[in-house]
Amino acid sequence: MRNILRSLLCIAVPGAVVSWAEAGEPNGHSIVDNVVLDLSTTADGVTACLSTVQGAKLSGPYGVAVTALSAPAAWDEALPKTVAVEEDYFTLPLRIDLKRRGGTAESGRVQFEVGACQPQGMCIPVELAVDTARIAPASQSVPCTG
Repeated sequence: MRNILRSLLCIAVPGAVVSWAEAGEPNGHSIVDNVVLDLSTTADGVTACLSTVQGAKLSGPYGVAVTALSAPAAWDEALPKTVAVEEDYFTLPLRIDLKRRGGTAESGRVQFEVGACQPQGMCIPVELAVDTARIAPASQSVPCTG
């Protein structure tokens, strides 16, 4: 099902994949195509918080694909992995915690891919690849609360 949705999104909007080459700010905050991604490091790994602005939504069946582009052995879970729901859209904000393998402080590149549904009705794939060494530690508040 996910591959069919991915194909439909790519056919509907050829060449519309937006790639965030790096999270430009060391605090891990980015907004692209109305998708907001906040990343922070924790004692256990990395927390990703996804939300949207200006009426955009994240496709539930398309899901969020998380891939280790480098240092896959640093993570205490199998990557790539996909977080998806049967509903049309995710309930936001969406929090995804990635756990590091115990005793590993190695950083690496992680990619998040989402299906961003715009208010005009068009859904496009949006990708973010970030170097975990560039992400700031989580603040005192719990990241990704609605």
